[in-house]
Amino acid sequence: MLMDIFSSLDAGVYSGFSIWGLVWLSGFVGLLISLMQFWVGVSGISVVFFSLVELILGLVKSCSGKFFGGFALGQVSLFVMIFVVNISGMVPDVFSPTSHLSLTFVLAGVVWFCLVFSGWTYSWGQSAAHLVPAGSPSALIPLLVLIESVSVLIRPITLGVRLAANITMGHLMLHVIGEYLVGFLYGASFMGGLLGSAVMWGYVMFEFAVSFLQAYVFVLLVGLYSSDHPMSDGH
Repeated sequence: MLMDIFSSLDAGVYSGFSIWGLVWLSGFVGLLISLMQFWVGVSGISVVFFSLVELILGLVKSCSGKFFGGFALGQVSLFVMIFVVNISGMVPDVFSPTSHLSLTFVLAGVVWFCLVFSGWTYSWGQSAAHLVPAGSPSALIPLLVLIESVSVLIRPITLGVRLAANITMGHLMLHVIGEYLVGFLYGASFMGGLLGSAVMWGYVMFEFAVSFLQAYVFVLLVGLYSSDHPMSDGH
């Protein structure tokens, strides 16, 4: 058994070999699946993959980001990348990069900065107008501008912390359940080991669902943030 439950969050380096590269290479799984349709018939995995892509495209169509060039492709790529990395972290002894703030802050910060920079460059007047809710009393405008500015500035922080915290808690719970399961097995408790195995498998399935939901929530919030981007009169 491991000495520390937080050791499951350490980057996987064994005998000088780092598995970081293997985790990042898993990001090409989506590309390989998409290319498979040109060589073989449609498989069950590709059907699930393209269903997820259609789900994200439907999400993009419901927000203002659908008017941005390349936004739909960026959202789909972001979802696939986060989802595949989350799933790869479910493999035993494989480190999950999305459980560290160093990655989630970079993802959230880059996307947030691109949206804010594009909005203020396109029309600083409309961007500034978003800081003042419609119908606000004149006396409260300075306070409202301050509050709205803070809420905009902390978006990448909350976005990154939400993703890292949920993935981290899932891995810690898997580690704790695994510790109890090993204890039951070493104690030669058949019923305890059987019950622990059932709980373990159930929680693993739950974590697969969480991996999908966290990737979906991430791109959902990015789509909602794109609604603050100034639009032309034709839109």
